[in-house]
Amino acid sequence: MTRISGHTIVASPCCKSLYKVVEYASMNFSVYAYWTDGAKDGALMPNDGGLSVCRCGIAFLLRDVIRLEVEASPDTPFPPKPAAADLPSVIQANSSPQVEATARRNYWRYLNDGYRVLYREHREKEEVKADAQWRHDYYASLPFFQRAASKLLLRKPKWVFPKPERPFTVPQYKPTAEQTENMQRLLALILNEAEQSCKSDQLEAAELYRELGQFEAAAEALIMCNEDHEQVARQVMSEHIGRRCAAPIRYRI
Repeated sequence: MTRISGHTIVASPCCKSLYKVVEYASMNFSVYAYWTDGAKDGALMPNDGGLSVCRCGIAFLLRDVIRLEVEASPDTPFPPKPAAADLPSVIQANSSPQVEATARRNYWRYLNDGYRVLYREHREKEEVKADAQWRHDYYASLPFFQRAASKLLLRKPKWVFPKPERPFTVPQYKPTAEQTENMQRLLALILNEAEQSCKSDQLEAAELYRELGQFEAAAEALIMCNEDHEQVARQVMSEHIGRRCAAPIRYRI
């Protein structure tokens, strides 16, 4: 459960404008579903890397603010968050490699959101087809009179009845020139260790390679990932590298 204990005043690293940030008594990192590009469905905590834009127009990260350790008043504003449509302007301003990497990461996920709509629709249709086939096979396995009675009474198949094996499919992923350029630049920033203390690991590099269709490079980068908490993501990505599938994939832990 996420609980807030108060708000603290901080100063922006650029012009020292004052804002407030949340102080958490506890944090709930529960997520309904994950995506291989780092997007999250139903996340209870922010997933934007702390990207903010000061009133002076300079973008900064919350990890870089100056903490004053003073309780904020109710009228103290939060650091403004850039809208997704404004991320190209933040990227163009390029106040630092770290800010650029965070902005490009957020833009990467935003540009993939249109594909996510197609993905969800496709998977829902596939699940309906699989369920219909399961019911058909179940009724077909019953003696004639029992089959007729089961259909008439709308009896559900017994849970022990095996479901048919269906290949896992997703819509074709066709990144635009803008998406490709953004992913290539983000990958370069990651490989150049632009993010310093918060540098993304090779898991993200592997995903960028995969979405760019560079499957051999993706496989090599994935080998370098060895954190236990990444096991499910690595497995999902490895499976789709083998399938030569470049699409962002949804998964649950």
